[in-house]
Amino acid sequence: MRRTLGLTVAVGVVAAGLAAGGGQAMAERGSVVRGTYSAGAAHAWQPLPTTYVGNDGPAGTTIVVDPSAARQRYTGVGFSLDETSVSNLWKLTPEQRDRAVRLLVDPKTGAGFDRFRLTIGSPDLIEHLPFWSYDEPPAGIAEDRDLKYFSIKRDVDLHIVDTVKLIQKYNPRATFFASAWSAPAWMKTNNRFTGEVALQPGSTTSYYQVGKLRDDCIDVFAKYYAKYLQAYAKYGIDVDALTLLNEPGIDVVYPAMDISVAQQQKLAVAIKREVRRAGLRTQLYVHDFNFWDWRDPNSTATKNYHRIFDDPKTRAAADALAFHPYWGDPTVMRDAYEEFGKPVEMTETSDLNPETILDYFRLDASSYVMWAQTTDQDGGTLHWTPARDNNVDWAEVGRTTKWPNRLVTVNTSTKTFSVRDELYAMGQFAKYLGPEHTRVESSGTANGISNVVFKDAGDNFVAIVGNANATPSTVRITLAGRSFAVTVPAGAYATYRWHGQVPHRSHAPRFQDVQPVIADQYRTTQFQLRATDRDGDRLAYYATDLPAGVTLDAVTGLVTVHPTVSGEQNLKFRVTDGAAHDDVTVLVTTRPHGAPAGERIEAESYVAQHGWTEGGANFIESNPAASGGKNVGWTAAGNWLQYRVDVAQGTYNLELRVANGSGAPAPDAISIRDASGAVLSKVTVPDTGGWAGYQSISTRIPLPAGDQPLTVYCETGGFNLDYLQLSS
Repeated sequence: MRRTLGLTVAVGVVAAGLAAGGGQAMAERGSVVRGTYSAGAAHAWQPLPTTYVGNDGPAGTTIVVDPSAARQRYTGVGFSLDETSVSNLWKLTPEQRDRAVRLLVDPKTGAGFDRFRLTIGSPDLIEHLPFWSYDEPPAGIAEDRDLKYFSIKRDVDLHIVDTVKLIQKYNPRATFFASAWSAPAWMKTNNRFTGEVALQPGSTTSYYQVGKLRDDCIDVFAKYYAKYLQAYAKYGIDVDALTLLNEPGIDVVYPAMDISVAQQQKLAVAIKREVRRAGLRTQLYVHDFNFWDWRDPNSTATKNYHRIFDDPKTRAAADALAFHPYWGDPTVMRDAYEEFGKPVEMTETSDLNPETILDYFRLDASSYVMWAQTTDQDGGTLHWTPARDNNVDWAEVGRTTKWPNRLVTVNTSTKTFSVRDELYAMGQFAKYLGPEHTRVESSGTANGISNVVFKDAGDNFVAIVGNANATPSTVRITLAGRSFAVTVPAGAYATYRWHGQVPHRSHAPRFQDVQPVIADQYRTTQFQLRATDRDGDRLAYYATDLPAGVTLDAVTGLVTVHPTVSGEQNLKFRVTDGAAHDDVTVLVTTRPHGAPAGERIEAESYVAQHGWTEGGANFIESNPAASGGKNVGWTAAGNWLQYRVDVAQGTYNLELRVANGSGAPAPDAISIRDASGAVLSKVTVPDTGGWAGYQSISTRIPLPAGDQPLTVYCETGGFNLDYLQLSS
């Protein structure tokens, strides 16, 4: 057992309180609690019954809010203003375009999106070729070190600037940051703006980016960034942050550039110097790449770009860390935030699941910015390609590569638009949060109820609560000894706002020691947390993140463990009085047993596997739509996962929870095999409409009695596995 004492007190924090006995109504009436919810377009930003702090009652789930544990400041939710998206918006009539932008960004009548990504020169997502930088010297001029030919005329002509101004009209608090995919061609070693790839020595499948930033152009590239900021400022557009470079070193043939760790260090310092010389306060975000590429000790392939902070000057120049979610474990955001004390920004994602926004905020992300979210009814014209072909036919790429069903679809025939239902749930965050808000810790997901909580300096709280259940759920929100109960509609995201009252005491609560716990897999064990407080304050117990099968009673401190995974786990708990907190870590050792019928077996709870790299980015994936938040991905023919089951002899129904975003079913993709390797059954994985669009498929299998292995064998790949479950 390890114990740490937390005494950090958030300035001016408050909350609602925990009623005596956990469910009795309190006599003293507190501040008013106002709420709205969204459950698709039919129930968009609808008001909930007004209640008040102290109006408590029975609840299936308790959310503990801890203002003594302040985390990151909110920066925004929004999307990219890539040229493809902008081009589609400008195919609408002026009236429809205004209506679309207002629905997206207006905090009063729309979703209130408030954070937007600009591109410095062209990215891959453009409708109109050719790709461009802002400094294209005329024929016969090899380079332009004085940037005499610098121009953002393409941004003006393609309505990117106009779109920013329209966003500013409907949301004056909107903010903008910008990323370059590459330096101009003449600043690179291969004199090519688009990417150029080559095979790694000795490999037939692994590539590297040929085009590198010239060492003698680091300073001029930094001046190029400053000139971009000044050019946009002339249009009344404050670009408040730059990223160092979009996905540095990525091995693609659309615009990209390699930049070594040493060059990143020099460029970061140079950018900050040139920005200050220009009289600007623009921030600098470093990395701007996947979780995997920042730090992953299990990989020999990862770039481990955290090494740029080995240089103190680079660390001082960096204002934040930017991440993309396509590879790796999102918990690296929290690790980076705590290690380096820098804000974390999610600058590019294609995940429209509002639960991902909630989860990433809980992992200390300050923002959530989506990539390329406006295409037409056919999926748009864009120039992204996975091909590693330096002579790719870009016109053919634009003709054939389509990204349908983005957040916004523009019908170019009718000149109208439609939006996906996720927009309204996203608005439950963006409409009610602003730069004045700081996240505070709160208890983790339980009983299908998730949450994230923010406060401002005036002790006004905003709690966004998700209900993944198919029925309405009663929820108690407790803060500093006071609470209120609400009912969250089924399948909805609800936002509650109230003024809290945080005590300021001289003594923190203290945990009593907890001995290590021995448990058995798929069996129930309980242990008791106990804490004292010299001020006599009412205490609440919580945990920010508990594995599947572990629950905690916020009032009594009773922990119930029904582990689904064997081995050792360190479970972290916290107790708070609202003004201060204490932490305790309990070691739980779980002895392995086979899963009986009726128990859900998480895909990641395998006892053996073949075909994946342990700890690899393309194996166990974080996926908020999955049971337990994780799935096994990147399946391929010949891969297999082995599990243990303990059943009586008989024929059982086997449920497999799968997702397939390939666009086509995978016939006989999975075989189920017994201890001898014999095939018991084969099942087809249907097209589920997305890699997070889970569906259940079932088959019947005969099993002998006893504790035995059961193998899920990939006859083909192309699906994600969430869990499996036997039933009689």
